[in-house]
Amino acid sequence: MGDRCVFGFRETSERKEETIWLYSHWGGSSRLEALASAIVKAQPRWNDSSYATRIAISQIVGNDWNSEYGFGLFAGKDYKGDNEYGDLLVVNWDERTVIGESENGTELVEYGFETFINMHHAMLNPTSGYVSPFISIEELS
Repeated sequence: MGDRCVFGFRETSERKEETIWLYSHWGGSSRLEALASAIVKAQPRWNDSSYATRIAISQIVGNDWNSEYGFGLFAGKDYKGDNEYGDLLVVNWDERTVIGESENGTELVEYGFETFINMHHAMLNPTSGYVSPFISIEELS
C-alpha cells in the first residue's frame, strides 16, 4: 500500500551522480503540486543549490520530520527503489528546470521553473475558491 513517488535534486546536469533523492511513501498523487510549491518556497535561494534543496525538501516533508515512516533520503546517480509513477521528478537548480526522468536516467520531458510552476502550483483565490494554474513567479514571491 502507498502512493509512492520520488523527487530528485541536483545542482547541474553534468553531475547526475550527485543527485539527492527524496522518497515519499504517500505523496504520489500530489507530487506535481508539492514540487511546484517547494520550488516557489526555495526561490530566494535558487542560486545556492544546497540551501534551495534543503528548503524544497523541508517543504515537501512538512511536519513529518519526526515520523519513522513516510520519507527517505539517499544520494547517487540513479534512483533504485519504489516508485508508482512512470517518471522521477528531478530539479536542476543551475538550469532552473524540472525534468521527468525514467528510472534509468533517460530524460522524458523538461520544463523551465516558471512553466512548471504555472502548470502545477495550486494558488487558491480566497474570494472565489478558484484554483488558478496561470500565475507568475512574481505573484508568488
